[in-house]
Amino acid sequence: MAAENSQMLKLAGGMAVGATALMMASTLKQSLKASARREASSSFEYHLPVHCPQISSCSTWQLVKLPKVANVKELHQATCAALGKDVETFQDFNFYPVERKTVDGACVKLGPQLKEIGCLDLLLVALPPDHLQVVQLIFAPEVPQPAEVPQGPKAFNVCGMCLPLVGTSHQFKGPYAIPEYNFAQNVFPPTGKYPYGSTVRSYDGRKQDVWEFGTTVFHEDTQYTETMTADANIVQELIARTSDFPKLWNRDVEVGLQDFTANGLFTSSEKSEDWKTGHSLLPRGFNQIKVKAFAPQILAKTRSFVGEWSKFEAGHLVEDVNEWLTAMTADAVVSCSMGMDMRNVERLGSKQAPHKFVETFRFGLGVSIGSITAQSEYGLKRFLPFFDAEGRLQAKYQETKKEMQRQVEDLVEATRRGELGENSIIAAMLKDADPDGKRVRYGALYGHVVNLMIAGHETTAATLGFTLQLLAEHPSYEERALEEVRQVLQGRTEPSVDDVPKLQFVEQCFREALRLYSPVTFITRDVAHDTLLGGHRVYQGERINLVTRALHTNPEYWAGAAGEFGDPLSFNPDRFSPEAVRERHPNAYHPWGFASRACIGSQFALFEAKTFLASMLIHFRLQGIPGYKIVASCEGGGAAPSPENLAFHVFPRPGGPLWSDGIMRPLAMNEGKEDENDN
Repeated sequence: MAAENSQMLKLAGGMAVGATALMMASTLKQSLKASARREASSSFEYHLPVHCPQISSCSTWQLVKLPKVANVKELHQATCAALGKDVETFQDFNFYPVERKTVDGACVKLGPQLKEIGCLDLLLVALPPDHLQVVQLIFAPEVPQPAEVPQGPKAFNVCGMCLPLVGTSHQFKGPYAIPEYNFAQNVFPPTGKYPYGSTVRSYDGRKQDVWEFGTTVFHEDTQYTETMTADANIVQELIARTSDFPKLWNRDVEVGLQDFTANGLFTSSEKSEDWKTGHSLLPRGFNQIKVKAFAPQILAKTRSFVGEWSKFEAGHLVEDVNEWLTAMTADAVVSCSMGMDMRNVERLGSKQAPHKFVETFRFGLGVSIGSITAQSEYGLKRFLPFFDAEGRLQAKYQETKKEMQRQVEDLVEATRRGELGENSIIAAMLKDADPDGKRVRYGALYGHVVNLMIAGHETTAATLGFTLQLLAEHPSYEERALEEVRQVLQGRTEPSVDDVPKLQFVEQCFREALRLYSPVTFITRDVAHDTLLGGHRVYQGERINLVTRALHTNPEYWAGAAGEFGDPLSFNPDRFSPEAVRERHPNAYHPWGFASRACIGSQFALFEAKTFLASMLIHFRLQGIPGYKIVASCEGGGAAPSPENLAFHVFPRPGGPLWSDGIMRPLAMNEGKEDENDN
């Protein structure tokens, strides 16, 4: 019996020790989590939500940023500046820290008057890990009662019902092929009646990996939530606070794309040294002076395009318009940036396969973004025993990557030897240095070249396709554009370098198509540390998405002050008249990104588009397919949405250079060159 009791005591003691160990482990885990979450606050400045009862509404919190080396007097000055008030008027006001037990709970206590800035660090240490790692302050002449303190900064509203496993991803479902278009329609409809506000939170329903934050322990919302906006004021704040909201390339889908594109200018984080060096050097290659120097190459490829289409009989149906446009823009960007004419337009005209550089690029990009899959590549064969469709696809992809790297290396070496592109972008990357004397790493050249291909041809080609179709659907706008081209060209058959800037209405047409069908469907930023955005709380690592379709169809910016521009989904180039642009919010239009990540080739794209559209208008009349409706889609395998199944009946423009009593007269290739020499 004694032995049995002894055994029971040992068992009970063991259980007690185990329970104690588990409690200690849990406590230690919570302590480590709390300690790690404190790293979510900025390391060099305080982000302080401040509420002033005397001037604020009952729930308004104003973000005040203060360097950690500052003092209370400087905090007082910064707060008055943020509130837009005179310092002397508020000289008797003091700061009182707010204490809450839960994130959205009531104030339970106000701390003593803040007299030393260093006390803010102690207050930060005391914050629970599930709270926003910022110190809330009341700015008042005397300490108020806790019940008088409003609720702290709120999170943005969730965009609808959050369902198990899928969260709010159902908002991306709808009639459009592009998920972001459905989100815009469901959450930010063009009527302007936004059910959840102009900035919302979207729950993915599954945890996302977030890289580039070291050992940081994220708030739970960070890896499940993304903030989506259609608000130009939020964009303005993102631009003004670039260090708080950097552009990072740190999600699984981005890392997957980067496997093919490498660390190029567009597919890398702002933290990357390759990005910093590339951003200092590459924009020089696309400034206005350089773009004008590229005019002969752009005009030559446009002339080739017109020449090939002039071989068609009048009324011929061109069914692969997107293929023609990508051939032209790929030729133009490679000719200008790499010094090589791939002759894809001419190859297409003679029914030859595209240049190997384009074929390799398209397959590698398609696999990396998921538009080329085992199903699309092998069909039903993928079900055959031992066929191993996924293995075959990956093997082909890896070989494609190696081939792409070989081709880029050949281009670089040919440039180095002086055989290609003396004034090309590759030549500039080899020769030029940034203000600190740094040059582009040889190993980084591949990424920058592939990135130029992604950004430099598909985006422009897709928007040209939309523009041509929209003009075909709106003959009055087509007539205005044609009349402008005729007035500028004064009888000549193609624009000179000095003519292109004068084509204002043609540019308006292109910009309007770009508004409706932006090649970039969302623009991302990440939250560097816990802070406020638009007065709402956002957590370190959280993704902020500007939904371009939603911003560009927000009626507050696009219907007109008196509704003169109509439905934001309608095509109306007058939205881009100089007067309309002046009246509109400066951040209502961002088809090419913004701030330091704005597209470096936007001026190149505009020059190319206006040159091409002017030439097409003067030479051809395009008749759309009866009943055709634009569907933006990526089914063609590209990264940018393009008009699905775009086709035209092609006629010579009556009275134009190809008109011969209704018959298409093939372009003599020296005709345009003579005009060019005359200019």
